[in-house]
Amino acid sequence: MLTRDQKREQYEQLRGVLADATTVFVLANSGLKVNEVNDLRSKVRAASASYKVVKNSVVRLAIDGTPMEGLTPFLKGPNALAFTGNDAVVLAKVLRDFAKAHPALSLERAYLEGQIVDAEQARAVAELPSRDELISKLLYMLQSPIRRLVVALNAPAQQLAQALKQIAEKQSER
Repeated sequence: MLTRDQKREQYEQLRGVLADATTVFVLANSGLKVNEVNDLRSKVRAASASYKVVKNSVVRLAIDGTPMEGLTPFLKGPNALAFTGNDAVVLAKVLRDFAKAHPALSLERAYLEGQIVDAEQARAVAELPSRDELISKLLYMLQSPIRRLVVALNAPAQQLAQALKQIAEKQSER
């Protein structure tokens, strides 16, 4: 059992860490083995995120008075938090893939960019393209009209070059 001072220290530390988070996933994690949790932690870390198992009472104190306070009613049973201040989609994909292989882990709720969402919506985030994918698609779409313009402007010059080449070939045949 934690003393009041230990709880205060934990919740102040957690509050500080969550202050930078734009996304927090609440995960039910009953039945995961230590090796599986370590594997999950390393995968979450690779996604520039964090994974913490913290007492629900400490989490309640840490999110009290913050926009994440809406998660409080869902903090029941053995839970863990996965959170990031970076791309939520990357973290959601890591959690989805891990949960497929380890049914003992399940997504319960999430705080995404200021909104509390249910498990189904949180899982749907994993189906979205990542921020980097969206940026590359946008750049491709912006580049496409320019590329078509260059091709259209070069077409008459190419046609003239083709015609001159054909004339030169006919001249050389004579």
